[in-house]
Amino acid sequence: MTLAGVFAGIDTPGRIAATVAGSLAIEAAVIWRFGWSAPLTAYSGLAVVGAVVSATDLAVRRISNQVVFSAYPITAVLLVLASAPSGLWWPSARAGIATAGLAAFYLALGLAFPAGVGLGDVKWAGILGAYLGWLGWSPVITGTLIAFLAAAVAVLAAGLAGRRQSSLPMAPFMTVGAVVAVLANR
Repeated sequence: MTLAGVFAGIDTPGRIAATVAGSLAIEAAVIWRFGWSAPLTAYSGLAVVGAVVSATDLAVRRISNQVVFSAYPITAVLLVLASAPSGLWWPSARAGIATAGLAAFYLALGLAFPAGVGLGDVKWAGILGAYLGWLGWSPVITGTLIAFLAAAVAVLAAGLAGRRQSSLPMAPFMTVGAVVAVLANR
């Protein structure tokens, strides 16, 4: 697949600028949350991948397999490295469990409501599960609930504005939910 296919929809100067701005905004929030500590590098990865996944889902209603599948091993390594200075390995193990759990939850939703949750969302949920799970179980729940609440508000707002939507790109809401949960978990 070409680079244009991997970053589908991020193909104009405006969209590129918006994606970079989104990544920088998440990065600033992550720096505020973690300071110059071991988890900063891992959560910087969330900023970059979260912005790209959200932008492509917004633009073309698709999440690139190349982006998400490359993020799995990178996320795992970065979260293990974040655990190394403390010598506490349970956060990394919990991240792995949360990866499987959140992906399974989204898969069940996708099977029950295929028009609402796609396989890209399932794959993205696994990555977010790792980042949220590394922090604890509460962020996993909080991030998931915020994602669905934000999506519901968007659907209601569109309905009130007279615009009915047949589908909604879920990745941006999932990313926002995850970032809010990361920031709230201090």
